[in-house]
Amino acid sequence: MLKILLSPRGRMGRRDYLIGLVAIVVLSTIFNFVLGRLGNSVWAFLISLPFPFLVLHMMYCVYGKRLHDIGRSFWPLTGMIVALIAVMIGVMMTFGGSEYFTAFSQYTPDNPAPEDVRAALQAEYETRLAEGTGWLYGLMCAVIGGFSLWLALAKPDSKENRYGPA
Repeated sequence: MLKILLSPRGRMGRRDYLIGLVAIVVLSTIFNFVLGRLGNSVWAFLISLPFPFLVLHMMYCVYGKRLHDIGRSFWPLTGMIVALIAVMIGVMMTFGGSEYFTAFSQYTPDNPAPEDVRAALQAEYETRLAEGTGWLYGLMCAVIGGFSLWLALAKPDSKENRYGPA
């Protein structure tokens, strides 16, 4: 299991790929449950710092080895991640982010926004952002699901390729 989740070298067949995906989902679910139980504690903060990087590494290991198995490099995975980040930023800016930053740009650390103004701006931004969150979540799930399905169904390179033996 450690080789599947933590080693980016080599190739991975369909079975191990699916095992790796299930393991990532299970570990993420357990982490979110534990984090929810810890609440807003210092331990929750300290535990949550390395976890996104660990998940990203595990994704590169699992998806990357499967990409290697079909004769491709990590670039399709990197492109998908960059595209998802760009879409998230676009949604945040479209659904009130630019107005939020513009409204706060007139305030400085020396001249902070009054508490009532800050609260009103934040409430308006959160309301507008909530409108785009469902759409964003659906799009992200579709892209990740489609990419995962493509890798699950792709035929492996039956011969030795530049990433190792079959």
